Amino acid sequence: MRRFLFLRMKNFYPVIFFILFITLTCCDKKNSLRKSTGTDSAYFYFSKVKLVDKVPDKVTFLNNALQHLQDEYDTLQPILWDYKIYYHDILKEYDTSFYYADKLLQNGIREKDTLQIAKGYYRLAKNHLYQDDHFEVLKKMYLSQQFYLYGMDSINAGKRLVELGIAQRRLGDFIGSQNSQVKALQLFDNFSDSTYFLSIYNNLAISYRQLNDLEEAIDEYKNALVYSKNRVDSNSVLNNIANLYADLEEYDKALSIFENVLPQTDNNFLGYRIKDNYYFTQWLNDQQPASIDSLEFVLLQRLKNNDQIGLMASYDHLTQVYQKEQPIKALNYAEKYYEQAKATNNPTDQIRALKYMIALAPAENAQNYSLRFIQLDDSLIDARSNAKNVFAKIKYDEEQKLEQINSLEKLSAQQQIALLKSSNQRNIAIFLGILIIGASGFVIYYIRQKAKKKRIREIHKTEARISKRIHDELANDLYRLMTALENLNAPEKLELLDKLEDIYFRTRDISRENLPVKTNQEYSKEVQDMLSQMTPKSAHIYLIGIQEVNWDKISEEAKITIFRVLQELMVNMKKHSKASIISFNFKTENAKLQINYNDNGVGLQPNTLKKGKGLDNVENRMESIGGSFKFQTGNQGGFSVELIIPF
Repeated sequence: MRRFLFLRMKNFYPVIFFILFITLTCCDKKNSLRKSTGTDSAYFYFSKVKLVDKVPDKVTFLNNALQHLQDEYDTLQPILWDYKIYYHDILKEYDTSFYYADKLLQNGIREKDTLQIAKGYYRLAKNHLYQDDHFEVLKKMYLSQQFYLYGMDSINAGKRLVELGIAQRRLGDFIGSQNSQVKALQLFDNFSDSTYFLSIYNNLAISYRQLNDLEEAIDEYKNALVYSKNRVDSNSVLNNIANLYADLEEYDKALSIFENVLPQTDNNFLGYRIKDNYYFTQWLNDQQPASIDSLEFVLLQRLKNNDQIGLMASYDHLTQVYQKEQPIKALNYAEKYYEQAKATNNPTDQIRALKYMIALAPAENAQNYSLRFIQLDDSLIDARSNAKNVFAKIKYDEEQKLEQINSLEKLSAQQQIALLKSSNQRNIAIFLGILIIGASGFVIYYIRQKAKKKRIREIHKTEARISKRIHDELANDLYRLMTALENLNAPEKLELLDKLEDIYFRTRDISRENLPVKTNQEYSKEVQDMLSQMTPKSAHIYLIGIQEVNWDKISEEAKITIFRVLQELMVNMKKHSKASIISFNFKTENAKLQINYNDNGVGLQPNTLKKGKGLDNVENRMESIGGSFKFQTGNQGGFSVELIIPF
């Protein structure tokens, strides 16, 4: 089973120590089933659970089974707890399900059972999900997938990553969500459950749409469509694709999709959602009153069916429809939209409704709406910022805080007195010495950096010059020789021509690889075009966060080096990897650019783990700009690289 570890070591030391402790001691666990004298009776009641239909009756039999367990270490006990968690969640008895989920977790820790710990964290995450506490979902789901990874259960680790990505998206961390979904894809190489693939591509599409990358969102929805196994799923995905075409003002494409889907829809929540979007797109296209009447009809049906989410969409669309011609009516719908968004605890829609209300309301009311908008928008920004930093908070657990407190308490009173008695002259002398050394060091560093930049520029110029000479002299001479050979009648001509053609194309490829790199405003596009062109037709590449990087902060030498390094990684992948999924994740933090490369190819065998010439080139280039380079491969394949480039 494939094993991937996506743990960022420097941010999660407490988690690592905890996992190592569990793993190093798990061999002491007794694998034999420990049965108490009451186990047979407990199994009797447990067998009754599947024979009854009502959930309260199932819970009663589970309680009876637990009562007949006389040994607190009986291995049937955590199984019964897990069933109780599931059924108490159905009954919405969340305090009880939380109690048993915590017991399941603590039992796993006591038994040094990595997979039971993973399940405990998962059950706690689901409990928080049912109570809309998405920050806790994020933390617990992250820990669950980490323990599943360490327990070599890559399928369950991938499932938890899918749910982690959904939690990140709900909290507004769209790039983080994309990253989690791509990692899940890499873990699902040999997994056939289409439900999770549908969810992955659906969430990738939603994240791209939130980031306003509509074309990419359409592509991901089309990927999701491949895994839609029933009419409901297919219609839902097609509805989303049509909406994106409407956002792009490609109304003919949108209406064509809607018209193909509408005959297959029922008069349910999804059916009215598709109809509402269809009639609104019609209105956007031709502004006809018939579309408005149809939108009003859908609203009435949603009110009748108490469709809480659908009502927000209807109020939104009708506000836009009446905004110019009947502003008072539009304001009425905007206010209903706002109240409905509050009732469903949806801050994003509340902000959208407030924008309408500010534009439509009289001046005296618009001011109050503006204050509400500012407060809500600030809180939403804070929430999204917290979501992006939630992993960093994990390292500040109680154990680390306690360790810091203990280390501070070890400072003795004598040490503090000794520090106070240090002479002023000595302090001044030390300060001046440090200042002189620092200034000298800075001058030396500045001179060396200037020389290094000059050396890097010369290397890049030399590469370009060699490339030009290869193309202008060697490649052209080869081409002329090939042309001349075509006029010969010798039997060996065809074989010789094939060899020369191969040499010609390899020479041309070397030349292209060393063409000058644009380091101006088009640099980001230059990188994306290069990576896309070098991706084999059989593979899918994901570029995450590249648009978020402020490339202006990075020097010209570093940009060229980054371009060449990424080019080298792609060449290495094409030669050796056979990957079908490749991802580059760009992230800036603490005045450093971090680029993480991952693929699901054949990787390298651990006992032969070494760098070839290509990876040596990568390392040498990174050292030339003061960066760092680390690579890693999984036991069953896959290859990952971490690049760190200081600004």
